[in-house]
Amino acid sequence: MLAAIERLTATDLQVLRLVAEHEVMSTEQLAALCFPNPARVADAAVRLDYLATRALLVKFGHPGTHPAGVPADDLNHRAPTGLPTPVPAQWGDGRRWAWSLGQGGAYWAGVERILNTDRWVDAWSRSFVPLGRPHLRRRLALGDFFTALHHHAVGREYAGLDQWWGPARCADTCGGKTRPDAHGRWRYGTVTVPFWVYSDSVRQPTRTLITTVDRHLNTHPATADRDVILLVMVNDNRERALHRRWLQLAADGAVLPLPPVATTSYRKLRSWPAEGIWRPLTARGALSVPLHRLARDTPLRDSRFGDPGALPGRSSATPTGLAVTDPK
Repeated sequence: MLAAIERLTATDLQVLRLVAEHEVMSTEQLAALCFPNPARVADAAVRLDYLATRALLVKFGHPGTHPAGVPADDLNHRAPTGLPTPVPAQWGDGRRWAWSLGQGGAYWAGVERILNTDRWVDAWSRSFVPLGRPHLRRRLALGDFFTALHHHAVGREYAGLDQWWGPARCADTCGGKTRPDAHGRWRYGTVTVPFWVYSDSVRQPTRTLITTVDRHLNTHPATADRDVILLVMVNDNRERALHRRWLQLAADGAVLPLPPVATTSYRKLRSWPAEGIWRPLTARGALSVPLHRLARDTPLRDSRFGDPGALPGRSSATPTGLAVTDPK
């Protein structure tokens, strides 16, 4: 294992950093983010298989990206929209695969201080049962979304994914008071959109999401006027129900005035990740818009968010990576 770590290439290191931060990623996502020819997904799979044989990664069947318990039609069996198309099945067996840290990868992430002690031990433990952890589909769905944004910006000077944080880093910014699924900064033209992502669950009532947004605004008051909160709903019906309920509560004075919130569903996130899928929360029925249309008065730099996360071609601003920060 130590000999394999010494022979890691720059691409290998980028793969391990991404998987360490986001817990699980698919072959298509890693091909688009880390390898020189994203369209050759099968070529990327060869190198990922090598890392798995050295216990740096764990390989398992892709479980799909739709929430468990909800019919997904054929969404789970199609290649993700907005990402490179896999090479025909003459390479490999044509199945979709997902990857998480193996024992060697967790050891490496701990030594390099990319994960703190508790998290690299947790990653070591999870390597034995990669399919047994919660939120696996949610992580893969959001990975498709962020990777599609990055892939959409390739070759375009006016666009770019300037930041992408995983759930652990997001929780650390506020001492665990809130637990967003992701944080990102999307630049398009002359505007920048900093945003936080929260995912819906079939087990939680609509009111829980409203309470989550109120808690987030109270935890991050300094940026509440320019950050956008994105809610990914289980399906279109729950999205419409959330809008109706929120407007009713706002009219009754039971919640804060309409905050900077936009919603979508897993179906739309899966089918059109870089297109107009976000429906802003307004007093009137709003049409869905692209992400950059949600931009507010946002400065180009924010001292709290100087570290872009594990993005291609960029290194972390702090060597401790996901180490827990002092909430003070």
